[in-house]
Amino acid sequence: MPTPAAIRLVHLTPRPGASGVGDYAADFEQAVAPYVNSVEVVHYEAPRHDRAIDMIRFRRHLREVLGRGDGTTVLHTELSGGSATPFWALAGLRGVTMTATVHDAPRPIWMPALTRLVGRYRFVSPAIHRGLRPFWEWLERRVVRRAHLFALTTTGADEMRAMRMGATVGESRLVVPRRTAVPPIWERPLAVGLFGHVYRGKGFELIPALREALGPDVLIRVAGRGTEDLEPLDGVEIVGPVDGPDEDAFFASIRTLLLPYGRRAVGGRIALPASATHLQGIAYDTPSIALPWPTMDELAAEGACTVVHGGVAELAAAAEQLVRSDAAMRTEHDRICAYRASLTDEAAVAPYLAVWGAP
Repeated sequence: MPTPAAIRLVHLTPRPGASGVGDYAADFEQAVAPYVNSVEVVHYEAPRHDRAIDMIRFRRHLREVLGRGDGTTVLHTELSGGSATPFWALAGLRGVTMTATVHDAPRPIWMPALTRLVGRYRFVSPAIHRGLRPFWEWLERRVVRRAHLFALTTTGADEMRAMRMGATVGESRLVVPRRTAVPPIWERPLAVGLFGHVYRGKGFELIPALREALGPDVLIRVAGRGTEDLEPLDGVEIVGPVDGPDEDAFFASIRTLLLPYGRRAVGGRIALPASATHLQGIAYDTPSIALPWPTMDELAAEGACTVVHGGVAELAAAAEQLVRSDAAMRTEHDRICAYRASLTDEAAVAPYLAVWGAP
């Protein structure tokens, strides 16, 4: 065991169960705990939840928390699209080492004005944030100028440096969550899966086309936050949100994950997040097949997934070829197990520890 450094880590994260970022934060805290003296968690709400007054109160609360510490305090924040509450809490903050993981690189949050009122009206937030994009990018750059930022992909880190975001830009990887062992993929039912939080760009709108392209005996199973609101379709089993044993059961019921990502550009920029869905699959020894996308291409180069050039038909054909071949599944199983072994907790947290001054 390492000797913990005399560092009090204050960690700003979404509330548990609110998002994939919150799930990641819990794994991150577990990974860094051996290296710091204490971890104090301060939760913020999911995007669109807080009013402006709530953000002001959160800002005051954070300063009270920071003021209670003795010795070296480090403030670490999880920033993602629409996370306006922690973003505004950082504005003007001095006298403390600040780091942040930027989950939707290259911009820290993309929607600084996303209060509950703004989010209530469908077209207000896009009008405000796209119409004033140069101003918001300048503001985001200014607010995080003293923070040491980390991206979870190489492409994201490169774009952040090009945009001159943060005092420094580092690079890490998602912490692999610890999950219960499930049967190997060749022993699972003949099914493919889509998993994760439903929002634009994740490819859930392609389910009808995938259903049509796949053989009728190949079931599509869909799980994650928001999937319960998707339209029912023959040959598609919608599971809804899953945690704990339900998540284990979902991954034990599919042979591969499909990742048909494709986000729209905002003012000429695209978000380059690491795929938590892909990593969940890795934790369950489940391979992924994706359509071309910068972060998916990066994973493919690392041997972590398969990227299929083309569209839905090509994606479905690649999935069919994999899930119907015992030999192909065994090869994929060996490949992703080797990749998972390379993703140690120590490697994931080392870039942060270097900035914090921890051993």
